Amino acid sequence: MYGRRRIGKTELLKNFVKDKPHVYFLCNKTGTSTNISRFKKQVARFFSEPEIASEDFEEIFSYIISRIKEKIVIIFDEFSYLVEKDDAIPSLFQMVVDEVLKNKNIMLIICGSSISMMEELLGYKNPLYGRKTGHIKVNHLTFKYFKEFFPENTKEENIKTYSILGGVPFYLEKFDGKNLRLKTQKSRFYQKEGCFMRRSISS
Repeated sequence: MYGRRRIGKTELLKNFVKDKPHVYFLCNKTGTSTNISRFKKQVARFFSEPEIASEDFEEIFSYIISRIKEKIVIIFDEFSYLVEKDDAIPSLFQMVVDEVLKNKNIMLIICGSSISMMEELLGYKNPLYGRKTGHIKVNHLTFKYFKEFFPENTKEENIKTYSILGGVPFYLEKFDGKNLRLKTQKSRFYQKEGCFMRRSISS
């Protein structure tokens, strides 16, 4: 799964697994070793057992396979952070998929906000090519669904709001849904410290 930041990927994933056994892991930019240590802690919490004495993704996934009694979902969110710091990650996960997870009761989901990098991971020259069972690119909400955020507004008001915010759920949540009027939001929209201006400046 991939798509621009603040588009709702993480929320979709968390809703998908909320009633399923799962390990959700949010990668960061501290490098492979630190992320492996953090992932081990997540796995240990899931099984309520001590951490596995390994610093290898393949061995950790093998451990998970040995412990599960039912299907489990494992999510690596912001997977592109791992790849940014270590270009061996795709080949490491190729080994995990081919040698450990094949025909096993695990669903592995990788998610990222770097669209170019995530599309490259799916490319022919990448070690992970041909190993996905599906992929989703999360796009902006269309106007058809936008109105569900502000059902009390008129169509004209929603058109005006959509023309400013687009279909980015993060922005929609920051706007007041009850009795929304654009005039009451102007100061919030244009303040330098506001979330909308910060996103515009940083992008």
